[in-house]
Amino acid sequence: MKQFLIIFNIIFTYILLPAQDSIKTTPKVITSNTKFGLALSGGGAKGFAHIGILKVIDSLGIKVDYITGTSMGGILGGLYAMGYNGDQLKKIVYDTNWKRVLSNKIPYNKVNISEKDEYNKYIIEFPVEGGLPSLPSSFIEGQYMSEVLNTLTFPAKHINDFSKLQIPVQLTSSDIVNGGLVMQKKGSLPLAIRATLAIPAAFAPVYIDGKLLVDGGLDRNFPVQEVKDMGSDYIIGGYTGFRLFTKKEIENPMKMIYQTHAFHSVQDFNQQKKMSDILVDFVAPLNDYTTKDFKNYKEIIKIGEQEARKHIPEFIALANEQRKLGIIYDHKLIEEIKKPTIKFTYSEDNGTPLNNHSEVESIKSLMGLSEGKYYDAKTVNESIDKVFGMRQYEKVYYTYTDSEDGLIMNIFIKRVKAGAFKLALHYDNEQSVGIIVNYTYRNIENRFRALATLDISERFKGRLQFQKFMDKNFRWWISAEGTTSHLKSNDFLLRASNEFDSETVNSNSSDFIYRNTTANTAINYIITPNSMASLGMEYNTEKLNRSADKIGQFITGYSYDNKVYQHNNFDLFFKFNQNSLNERYYPTSGNNLQIISKYYFGDQYNLYDLENIQPALYNYLNPADLYYYIPKNLLSLAINENFVFPVTKNISIKANAFLGTHFSSKNSDQNLEKTPYLFLNQKYNLGGSEYNFSGINPEFNGLRQKEVPTNSFAKLGVDIQYNLYKNLYLTPSFHYGRASNDLSPFTKEGSDIYGYGLNLGYESILGPININVSKNNAINFWRVYFSIGFKF
Repeated sequence: MKQFLIIFNIIFTYILLPAQDSIKTTPKVITSNTKFGLALSGGGAKGFAHIGILKVIDSLGIKVDYITGTSMGGILGGLYAMGYNGDQLKKIVYDTNWKRVLSNKIPYNKVNISEKDEYNKYIIEFPVEGGLPSLPSSFIEGQYMSEVLNTLTFPAKHINDFSKLQIPVQLTSSDIVNGGLVMQKKGSLPLAIRATLAIPAAFAPVYIDGKLLVDGGLDRNFPVQEVKDMGSDYIIGGYTGFRLFTKKEIENPMKMIYQTHAFHSVQDFNQQKKMSDILVDFVAPLNDYTTKDFKNYKEIIKIGEQEARKHIPEFIALANEQRKLGIIYDHKLIEEIKKPTIKFTYSEDNGTPLNNHSEVESIKSLMGLSEGKYYDAKTVNESIDKVFGMRQYEKVYYTYTDSEDGLIMNIFIKRVKAGAFKLALHYDNEQSVGIIVNYTYRNIENRFRALATLDISERFKGRLQFQKFMDKNFRWWISAEGTTSHLKSNDFLLRASNEFDSETVNSNSSDFIYRNTTANTAINYIITPNSMASLGMEYNTEKLNRSADKIGQFITGYSYDNKVYQHNNFDLFFKFNQNSLNERYYPTSGNNLQIISKYYFGDQYNLYDLENIQPALYNYLNPADLYYYIPKNLLSLAINENFVFPVTKNISIKANAFLGTHFSSKNSDQNLEKTPYLFLNQKYNLGGSEYNFSGINPEFNGLRQKEVPTNSFAKLGVDIQYNLYKNLYLTPSFHYGRASNDLSPFTKEGSDIYGYGLNLGYESILGPININVSKNNAINFWRVYFSIGFKF
């Protein structure tokens, strides 16, 4: 029945469609010795239209003997030569994450746990050369693209001569150093495909046999002559390349630049098309699309199918001639030969062998592959991801060389520049607007990273960090870090105490600035690429100042010290972090578990002249007040689990469970009747609508960031994230918690709190944009929060 419908559709189309201009009036004579070629042009995303031609060829059973391709035509042509059919290639295009292909980003769960803190936090990064920031040579290195190509071509990894594929194929590329067309006939098929699509400046060029190669469209966008040189007598061509803009259009300076390059390509096309026997020219039908419209793949493929069907009479005539002559269509995917990997080689991307034995051993250890075993594509790609996830290399990829005894796996690396200068912007309606500036220095040979980050804003923040791996296996590492932040305090209890003191000092500012500075050092162990444990020591000093109210003091004639509170202490800490979230922002799967425990000691504090200026605030902050007792041997424990799982393609549920509690030595009966006193840096601070990466300050609906400090807290939360459109997310949420001034939240002194809210989020090039409205039963009015950009 299916065959009948196909034949009926072909006959129906043949009868109803008018004759096409491209049908030759004098058909070429076809014999049993005639060889049939297929030439597919480049055109970026427009090249998806070629799938229409391939589907017609398959539906009519037309045999193809040779293939040439450029850029997208090279991808589809190379895969078709392996035996993929048109329908399979259409499904591959539909299933591919083109947003990820066209970026340098990898899933968050493939970034090593030691690097997650700095990943996807900046708008732009500039490599530093000669002490100055410089532009990268290309925008996209193509790490994920290489992974996709290696996976699709894995069944043919043992074939190093492209003439031995199901259909012999040659792919165009251009030598960007010496100039000239280079036809890829042998070597690694995925690497050859990667070279033919390397649009200069957009995609990084590819080294093959000592030549630096880019998109073959520079020299031959429509390789008809080349498929003829392979031996083709009858040629089918698909063209999705350049067109010339009109006089009006080139008033746009970018189109003027484009036009200068298009002249050569269009002139060459006019020569190449004369050698085509069937030509499907997609230029006019795709006039509304550009080479970068990968997001419109469905529409482009549909147009390609429609245009190819307009040439059905020509294709039918060819199919009939082949059948008359007994030419058989036998197109099927090549079967993988499962050979063991007998040897590994390690080189820089230009082919120079790695001579640093320590670096080679580190790569070996991270990959975890052994000689003499067979590995499937998934295992190999995961091993490459482990190396790339350390972020020491801009690109890590592999090829195979066949031998009698098995396969030789060749690993290539491209090191990151030692220095990188990074920038980000941010704004939120609770703190301030700022520019984040970062400088990161890496030394691959000595396995260390050092960085300095500043948030240049009214609410200044800074961070210095150093980490160094101690072993070649990248398991043990030491770290040292210093941070400082000057933020407007949202502490509700501070504001409440201030209200009690308002009659005492009329000129008091209602705002406080909280300054916190830390310095820590730790020894860390990576358990898995997504989990680690740390043991270390930290020094912390915190200060609370009133916002300066010079005008108020001048009017009232009353001057007072703006210093309110100062405290410093030490702690020994243990941290465990397991993070498999697939994205840093708006994740759709994975989990992030944080366990943090601290033992505090060495407390010192100063309340200045607070007793005379603001007695109520003094009573709140004074550990010697009769209302308090000071816990001995104080130990904190925070457990924060965020689990995200997809329900449908567009809906994910995030479940959050948080427990923040303290333990101390047994106290006297008298002390048990009092409230334990904890310094500000020992409390858990509730509030905020955005995920807090610190792990100890849980977000909660209806509260500002860190608005409610409490001695202990337990929380359950559920967020339902709905992907409205592309990068736009709508997330309703419900939070329930129990807070207490005791060391445990589960005593009778605890108070229940619940909140609900709605967040509209958008993942932009500037970073996440969030608009949140929320409310809770403790503060019974709606709160609105807006933020844009990457956070410090």
